[in-house]
Amino acid sequence: MTDRHIAAGDGLRLAVTVAGDGPPLLLIPGLGATRVVFDPVFPRLIGHFRAAVYDQRGIGASDIPADPFSTAQLGDDAAAVLDGLGMEDAVVLGASFGGMVAQQLAVRHPGLVGALVLAATGPGRDHLVVAPEQAATEALLGKGARSPEEAYRIACTVLYSRPFREANAAFIDDQVRNRAAHPIAPRAFQAQLAASRAHDVWDELPSMVAPTLVLHGGADAVMPLANAVLLSQRIPGALLEVFDGAGHLFFHEQPQRTADAVIAFAGARR
Repeated sequence: MTDRHIAAGDGLRLAVTVAGDGPPLLLIPGLGATRVVFDPVFPRLIGHFRAAVYDQRGIGASDIPADPFSTAQLGDDAAAVLDGLGMEDAVVLGASFGGMVAQQLAVRHPGLVGALVLAATGPGRDHLVVAPEQAATEALLGKGARSPEEAYRIACTVLYSRPFREANAAFIDDQVRNRAAHPIAPRAFQAQLAASRAHDVWDELPSMVAPTLVLHGGADAVMPLANAVLLSQRIPGALLEVFDGAGHLFFHEQPQRTADAVIAFAGARR
């Protein structure tokens, strides 16, 4: 496993971890998440892929930009990572906000994407199906918290299904401690949040050429399942797999099934 930095188009440095051997795989984290968000599933993938995961601009060990950015620019960042690693025809997995970035990558740089996995994400802006309860959004943003640790503990109440939280308190505690030890710069988080709210590739989705697998937790309180249905209907030939009873971070709740789904899809595509 190696860590390095790769320059984006504007020179900003992106922190990347690469491990394994095999066909190329790129993982893109979600809102406010660093590379470690994929820790439960990453080790299960590196025996099958040359897998890379990176911190998006402003997050973790990547540089913080001075200006706002869009999901289109972040899609270009993902392309820069693939180019910098010499990866082409890659399997690209984007989770949540990272799934929006993955959509932009597939639209803007189709030659780099051999297959697309969209996890716990949605089509964005006018076509996004929002959580029916405002409380879910407020919890995700840690509204009312007095510290990064408290904010993420509140967020975990909607990121995971209730049965998982109740059965895996120690795991949740570890996630909260990690987020508290590596807080996200507020301006970077706000820039990501603004980019997610402005994201819109609805008109381009029908022209996407990469084989696409849509994965979603059936009990996702943050990004309702209806978003996955919309994506699977809008993207030609897309497949949909639902993790019944799992929450937004279903790949934490069911990491082996997630890895198996990605491995099987990539194998069938090739």
